[in-house]
Amino acid sequence: MSTDLPDPARAAEDALVRGAERVRAELCAQDEAWGTSGDTGRWTRRRFLAGAGMAGVAALGSQLVTSRVAYASGAAAKTTNTLIVVFLRGAADGLRLLVPASAALGVDHLQRVRGNLLPAGAIALPGTSGWALNAAARPLYDQLWRTGELAFVPAVNAPGATRSHFQAQQYLEHGGSNSLATGWLDRLLEKLGPGTTFRAVAQGSAEPSSLAGPQRALVVDSLKDFTFPGWDEIRASSQHAVSSLYRGVHGTLGRDVPATMAALATAKRARSGSGVRNGAAYPKNDFAKALQDLAAILRAEVGLQVATVDVGGWDTHTDEAWDFDRQLGDTATSLAAFMTDLGTARRKRVSVVVMTEFGRRVAMNASGGTDHGHGGVAWLLGGGIVGGVHGRWAKLSTATLPDGDVPGWNNPFDILGELAYKRLSAGGLSHVFPGHRVRALGVARS
Repeated sequence: MSTDLPDPARAAEDALVRGAERVRAELCAQDEAWGTSGDTGRWTRRRFLAGAGMAGVAALGSQLVTSRVAYASGAAAKTTNTLIVVFLRGAADGLRLLVPASAALGVDHLQRVRGNLLPAGAIALPGTSGWALNAAARPLYDQLWRTGELAFVPAVNAPGATRSHFQAQQYLEHGGSNSLATGWLDRLLEKLGPGTTFRAVAQGSAEPSSLAGPQRALVVDSLKDFTFPGWDEIRASSQHAVSSLYRGVHGTLGRDVPATMAALATAKRARSGSGVRNGAAYPKNDFAKALQDLAAILRAEVGLQVATVDVGGWDTHTDEAWDFDRQLGDTATSLAAFMTDLGTARRKRVSVVVMTEFGRRVAMNASGGTDHGHGGVAWLLGGGIVGGVHGRWAKLSTATLPDGDVPGWNNPFDILGELAYKRLSAGGLSHVFPGHRVRALGVARS
């Protein structure tokens, strides 16, 4: 072991060594249970690794490392409602998405300080006293506004979040403090109690901080690739062999291998019902692929309670008008296709919240973009959503904009807490958002 490592690095290395020793001990114990390589009359782990299943087992080990798997014996396969959290990484400019387009809301001030960033042809939102929606989001407006399945909350910011991307994202995902060891969704899952293998899914290549903690979640980069490794000729026999080898075994692998097998079986069932429905037209981007996978998982009724998806590219310091509208168009089209794919009946049990770490400065900078600020916009769509524009707002003016930012008049934890309480029936949220008492804004119904 290196002696010149700083204390944290040395501690981490020590932990890895201890973990490796523990796994080695468990494998030795399994050798004893299955026999030794010299016992020709018994099936051994070592003999199996030397056979056709070696590649499958090695890849399965990688799967166990990269995917945390939930396993709850006897848990119900069907859930009632699902909450999907979409995080726009980079801080999306809420004022270009949802425009306070009347004098009473402050459009005169916007015309003075960011005239070139006011979107042309914005869609007036009926019944909102002057709010308008960027025309790039028209797919959502056309499909969901008239049915009351689309809502917005402006001026969203968490007290304690800074203008640092990393700090603000961590603050939101940890539920109010960067010192918390677990994420708010992990604590919500604890509150909800045991669930199925697919109760929590993070679409992408990494688990978000909101799911950090002891509650198990699946990280699924692609449902198509979430299969037992190996080529077709040996996959079935290899999977059967691995399942047999670890049946009744105690320890980490004795738990994780059967759990992974259960997840693979569930994913296969979800894939069997995949395929776009109801004439939905997904664009060709990673976000759309993730949503298409989620639609297949939801239709399979495998107990999905919460899911997360990230969308990057919202840090618009330069040429914002073009970059933002392109991003918004792709995102809105993807979400509209997802809702179409689910159909009017199935999406009644699916609520989507779209959030970002903070807003942008009100005034346009010299590069045709906006710098880090406060007061972003949250979007909500799908089942149980009360359509409209919600939350507190005051007319924009020099006097109402401290430091050139939209104030955080509305707390994101009020939005998330109301969704958790009303859509997932999670009562008593003090553990989910420590130190914050959730105040409903009226964005959702039970």
